Amino acid sequence: MLVGAGNLWGNTYSYAMCILEEMQWIKSKSIQAAEFFHGTIELVEEDASVILFKGEDETRPLVERVERFAEKINKKLYIIDTKDYPLEGISEEFRKHFAVNLNWTLTVRISVYLERERKHPLDLRRYYRKMEY
Repeated sequence: MLVGAGNLWGNTYSYAMCILEEMQWIKSKSIQAAEFFHGTIELVEEDASVILFKGEDETRPLVERVERFAEKINKKLYIIDTKDYPLEGISEEFRKHFAVNLNWTLTVRISVYLERERKHPLDLRRYYRKMEY
C-alpha cells in the first residue's frame, strides 16, 4: 500500500502503478490519505507493506493520521518524509513546492536498489509494448 496526499498524490499513484506494478511486477495499490479510512483501513495487517509519502503541504495532517493508525498495527511501515531532507537556500514557506521533486528523487534512488536487489531490470516487460492489445 502506498499512501499519499496533496502535491505528492501524483508521485504516490505513479510509483505504485508505473514502478512497482509495471516495472517490478509487485502488486500494489495507491491510496489517497483522505480516503484511507474508508475501506482500506480494514486491509492493514501486521505484515502488509505500507509506504507513506509525507510532504509538506496542507494535506500533511491526513498522512500523519494514517501514520498514527498504521504504527499501532503494522510492522512494515515505511515513511518517505521530505522534511527529513535539507533543502539549503529554500525557506520553510516554499519547501512544499519542492517536495514533489525531492520525493521523486528519493523514489528513483529506491527504484535503482529495488532493481538490483530483485535482479529485475526496470525496463523488463512481459506485455507492455511487447504484443498487440
